[in-house]
Amino acid sequence: MTYINLVTAAAFLILCCFAQSVISFSFVSVSSFQCRQAPAGQLHKITPMANHARNCQDDNTERNNNSGPLENLCSTCLLACELMTPLIASIYDELILTSSSSTGSDGVKKTKKDNSAFTIADGTVQRLLIKCLFSNLAFRDIVGEEDEGEEEEDGIDDNWWYQVQGLTIPKHLQPLVDSTGIQIESLAKNLLVSNSNESYYSKLTVFIDPIDGTREFSIGKGEQCSICIGFADEHGKAIAGVVYRPLSKPSPTWVAGAKREDYAAHNFEEEEEHSTTGAVLSTNGSISKFVESLIAELDVPRIKAGGAGNKMMMLLQQSISVANKEEVSKTHCGHLYIQDRGVSRWDTCAAEACLDAFGGQLLKLTDFLQDEEDGYYTYLASKTNLDFVPNTANLTKYNSNLQDLPSPAQKAQDVCQVKAYSNLAGLVAFGKEFNTQEGRKYLRDAIRKAAANNAPSLD
Repeated sequence: MTYINLVTAAAFLILCCFAQSVISFSFVSVSSFQCRQAPAGQLHKITPMANHARNCQDDNTERNNNSGPLENLCSTCLLACELMTPLIASIYDELILTSSSSTGSDGVKKTKKDNSAFTIADGTVQRLLIKCLFSNLAFRDIVGEEDEGEEEEDGIDDNWWYQVQGLTIPKHLQPLVDSTGIQIESLAKNLLVSNSNESYYSKLTVFIDPIDGTREFSIGKGEQCSICIGFADEHGKAIAGVVYRPLSKPSPTWVAGAKREDYAAHNFEEEEEHSTTGAVLSTNGSISKFVESLIAELDVPRIKAGGAGNKMMMLLQQSISVANKEEVSKTHCGHLYIQDRGVSRWDTCAAEACLDAFGGQLLKLTDFLQDEEDGYYTYLASKTNLDFVPNTANLTKYNSNLQDLPSPAQKAQDVCQVKAYSNLAGLVAFGKEFNTQEGRKYLRDAIRKAAANNAPSLD
C-alpha cells in the first residue's frame, strides 16, 4: 500500500471512530488538520463529545468501517462546525465589543432588505461550507440562505475572500479565516473526497443556514444560534442533517441524524434536571393570536427562544429527557414547536431530518390539520415555491417577491408573488413521545380548537 493510500485510510478510520456508537469518545484535534499555524491564542479547545447514540443498537461494541454515506456526511459536517467554532466565537466577540463602543458595529453587521439581520459570520460560515467543505463534491444543488453573487468572487479585488455582502472582515480576523479555510479543505480532502460515495451525493440537495438565529447572534444571545446543514434526496425529502450550536456553554452542543441509516447522534451538556411539564416553544418576539389560543388550549407554558434550529434542539433534549423517565406520563411532557408564521427551507431541512431520526416529525401545519400523514416540505432547488397553494398564505416583507411591500392581509394568488424557499404552510414539530396515534390526535384536536378561535396567520 502506498503512503498516500495509508494516509487516506488513516483519515477515513478517524472519521469512522468519530461516528462510532459508544458512550463517550474523543474528538480529533484541530491540529490534525492544520496546514498552517493559526494566530496565537485563537485555537479552540476541542472537548470530548458524549452520548453519540445509534438507534436499535443496545450494546457499546465498536462499529466497523461500514458507516453509511449520510452518516459520513453528518460526521464530517460536525467536524467542520467544530473547526469553525473559534472563528464564530471571535466574530461574536467582535459584535459585542463594537456594539458597546461609540463607533457602533456597522462594519460587521447590517440589516437586509426584508429587515432581517446579517453579520459577517453568516456570509463567512456559508462560504467556508460551500467553497471549502463541499467544493469538490458534485451535489445536485446547494441552497444557502445568504445569496452571494458570483461578482464578488470574479471581481478585480484580490481581497474578495474577506468581503461578504458589502461588509469587510476585520483585518485581525482575516488570518483566522484563512487558517479555518485551510483546515476545512484538508478535512474535505481526507474525509469526503477519499471515499466512494460521490455518485450517491450527486442526488442530494444541500440546504444551509450558516447562522440560524442571526438576530440573537447580533444582540448578545449567541447561545441560541445554530449552524443548520440539511440534506434532501432527489424527491425533495429531508433525509439527513446536522444542527450545531457553536456558542453553547460550556461547550458546543449538537444533534445529527439520518433515519434511513438508523443514525441518530447528539451531544447535550449535562444541565439541571429538566421539567416533566411540556411547553410550546416560540419566538422571542410577538406571537400570533392562533399560537396564543393554542397555548391556552394545551394549558402549557410558553418558552421563548430564538432560531428554528435551536428550538428543535430544545424540543429533542426534552424528548430524550422524558424518554428516560419511567415515572412520568410521556405523551404530554414533551415540548412542541408549532408555528403559523413563516420560516424558510434552510431553517427546517436539517431540523426535520434530525427530528425524523429521533422518532419525531416536522410537518406542514395546514396538512396536519387535514389529517395528511406525510405533509412534508419539499427541499429542492427551484426558482418557484414548490409547495405553493394559491390564496392560502398572506404576503409579508419576508415571503413576498413583489417590488413594493404587500398590503395587510393580502393573499398570495400566484406562485411568482412568493419567494421560492419560504415555508408558507406553517409547521408542527414534535418528538417521539407525541408520534403515536394517541399523541397526534391529541395535538390535532388542540390545534383545531385553537384554529376555530383564531385562524392560523400563515404569513
